[in-house]
Amino acid sequence: MGNYKSQWVDVPVDYKTVTLAVDKKFLKVSSDDGFFSGGVAFNYDRAGDSKLTWANLDLNLSYTKVFSPQVIVSVGGKAAIIQRSFDDAGLRYDGQFDPIAGAFNENLPTGESYDQDGHIFPDFGVGVNLRLQAKQTDELVFRNNRRTKLDVGIALHHLTAPDQAFYESESVPLERRLAPYVTGVLQVLPIVDVVGGVAFQSQGPYGELVMMLGGRVWVKNTLSKKISLMAGMGLRRDKDQDAYWPAFEVSYNNLMVGLNYDFNTSQFDLATENRGGMELSVRYIIRKVRPLPEFKVCPLL
Repeated sequence: MGNYKSQWVDVPVDYKTVTLAVDKKFLKVSSDDGFFSGGVAFNYDRAGDSKLTWANLDLNLSYTKVFSPQVIVSVGGKAAIIQRSFDDAGLRYDGQFDPIAGAFNENLPTGESYDQDGHIFPDFGVGVNLRLQAKQTDELVFRNNRRTKLDVGIALHHLTAPDQAFYESESVPLERRLAPYVTGVLQVLPIVDVVGGVAFQSQGPYGELVMMLGGRVWVKNTLSKKISLMAGMGLRRDKDQDAYWPAFEVSYNNLMVGLNYDFNTSQFDLATENRGGMELSVRYIIRKVRPLPEFKVCPLL
């Protein structure tokens, strides 16, 4: 999968975020009642005049226990390497203001010094997910005709609260972030689903609530071709209402493409004029044909 977001393009310096990830099941070390999965994820974020950059490379591993066709539990963790860096070439400091000329002078010394403009540190996280889903009509072939499911989970990020300071004489721990969530699909008609989710994040004194509700229509739903269209609306809140976004998604067999646009409603809308940012996501699932349980030869051929 891949995800790209460009935020606040109307302000002089916009924010850009890129995420790439791949994961898979390890079928050779799996059993009928459980399986291992693993993957790699890369995230890059750059913001502001200082080009403050966050880049992380994650190694993920999980185990999924299948208690029944309707109850599935997954536990997992990640180990990551994070780099934070900045470039002060685009910054302006109080010391560069010339009181005699009454203007900014970039040739004046900044009066600032940094021990380092980049920092690399390890990071760890854990999580658990419970899935409750409708029993499928066929265990051998996925017919996609019973789609109701509910996922409830929680993740804890930055387990060791790593130090992210740019000054060697100071310590700035990256506070632990707790992230519970609920997502679900409710099949209301053979070709219509209601989709939704709620996610909350808490990190130190900060908190954020994200909600989304929408509907999906299956234009085609056969064994050889699956096409669906989804439209919905999302809402983000911190202490106040922060943003809302319409979201659209098109899926064709194993390919999914999603697009949403973030409309800012916080006090920052004085600068953004309610224009937030576009986000594009692409996901492709590589599926192998499941082998038949038995192989028989017809004597007439």
